[in-house]
Amino acid sequence: MALLGAAAVAAGCGGEPAAVEVSGTTLRVTLDEYRIQPQNVRMKAGTTHLVAVDEGRLTHNLVVESITDDPTKEVVYGRTDTAHPGETVRERDPFKLKPGRYRLACTISNHENLGQYGTLTVVK
Repeated sequence: MALLGAAAVAAGCGGEPAAVEVSGTTLRVTLDEYRIQPQNVRMKAGTTHLVAVDEGRLTHNLVVESITDDPTKEVVYGRTDTAHPGETVRERDPFKLKPGRYRLACTISNHENLGQYGTLTVVK
C-alpha cells in the first residue's frame, strides 16, 4: 500500500505534468487527437523555432499565444501551417520570446476545447 501512495506522489497525481526541458532553440512537439506532447515545456528565452509532427488522423496546427482571460487581448507569437496526418510542419519565421508563460494550442476547429493545449514556460 505504501508503494502505491509513493507512486501516486511521484506521478504528480492531479497536477500539471512535469515540464520537459528543451535545450536549444527548437520546440518540437507531436500532435494527435486531442493532445500536444509534451504538454508542459520549458525553454530559454530568445529566438524560437517550432516543429510539429501530426501523428493523428485529423489535421492539426501549433500556435504559441499569450495567456489571458480576455480573448480580444490574445497575442499570437508563432504558428505552424496546418499539418495533415503523418506530416511535419514548421513555422515560417522564427520569433523571439521573453521570459514568461505561454499557451500552446491547436487552433483548428474545436481541438483546443477538446484538450489539445499545453503550456510553454520561458526562462532567462
